[in-house]
Amino acid sequence: MGKIYVKAFGLALGIVCGGLIFGIGIFNMLFFWENLWVRMMPIVYIGYRPTVFGSIFAAARAFLYASLFGFALGWVYNRLVEDSLIEREKRIKELARKIWEKKGRPSGSEKADWNEAEKIINGK
Repeated sequence: MGKIYVKAFGLALGIVCGGLIFGIGIFNMLFFWENLWVRMMPIVYIGYRPTVFGSIFAAARAFLYASLFGFALGWVYNRLVEDSLIEREKRIKELARKIWEKKGRPSGSEKADWNEAEKIINGK
């Protein structure tokens, strides 16, 4: 479980959502005038009209909203991963110390004790 790149995640989410909204807007403009999409979109994206400019406007707002959501989600995810990694390392350290003490506290066995504790914690 690794960290994610917050900026890249936010921008990717924004690009995907913005592109999707633009595509749906253009598709709607060309084929389905006055349906549920046309009635719903002005509520979500104030100022939306079933035109090319309206689709661009909605896509820009979708990009902004999704990017901000992606940045926030990535930041929270990284904080949770960081906390779990710190907790995991703490448990490995405690177990490695117990292994070292059980062996009679020999010098130079830190790496082997750490690896053994890591295997036990990881369940390997």
